[in-house]
Amino acid sequence: MILPIVAILSIAGAVTAVDLPEFLHVCKRKDPQVEACMTQSVEYLRPYLMKGVPECNIPALEPLLLKELVATEGTGIRITANDVHAYGASNFNVRRLKIDLNLLRFEVDVDLPHLFIDGQYQVDGRVLLLPIRGSGPMKGNFTGCTGAVKLQGEILKGDDGEEHLHFSDFRMKISIGKGNLLLENLFGGERTLGDIVNSAINSNFDAFIRELQPLIEKALSEAFLEIANNIVGPFTYQQLFPDD
Repeated sequence: MILPIVAILSIAGAVTAVDLPEFLHVCKRKDPQVEACMTQSVEYLRPYLMKGVPECNIPALEPLLLKELVATEGTGIRITANDVHAYGASNFNVRRLKIDLNLLRFEVDVDLPHLFIDGQYQVDGRVLLLPIRGSGPMKGNFTGCTGAVKLQGEILKGDDGEEHLHFSDFRMKISIGKGNLLLENLFGGERTLGDIVNSAINSNFDAFIRELQPLIEKALSEAFLEIANNIVGPFTYQQLFPDD
């Protein structure tokens, strides 16, 4: 759900400091149709998002790697998911884009038709009153996903004496239409108990996701806040959003 924001900031971030690659279309700050312009720019950039463009700080989205997705929270369950690969992230649709450059607020709503993930998990606790423990490979299929992202920026003086854009807050809300999960090696590989828990999770998928959703949103928001600041950090605010 961060993808349109990453793409938009990368589009702006390549201006002036280096020669502008032909695939990056810049939108000017005073353009009355700046939101429509940026949405079109993201669509133009989509093919390049699949493999990434390291020299422009654009990460590869196929697959999108999240080193640590979920961490401990005070909900009676400890879950960590490491080396998570997400497939299908580049197939997003920008449903709404709103920018207020006076207040430095950015909002993006996106649709993600289909996501597939694999990775490694560790879990110990209770979900849906079921005791769950184990570690091993995990896989997930999700359809009808939507995301709403809000970023708050601020202007800071850099070491170069210039004004730089810095994001102080990143908040993400996600929604999953349908999905299923497979947690392998639950209870040390005890097949019967593992099958029971996996069946219970997927029979009550909406409730399971609703219970874990705040943890996922928090972990993703923290990770993508760092990514967003890494993208805009090297450039001045004037480079990111030129006057003319």
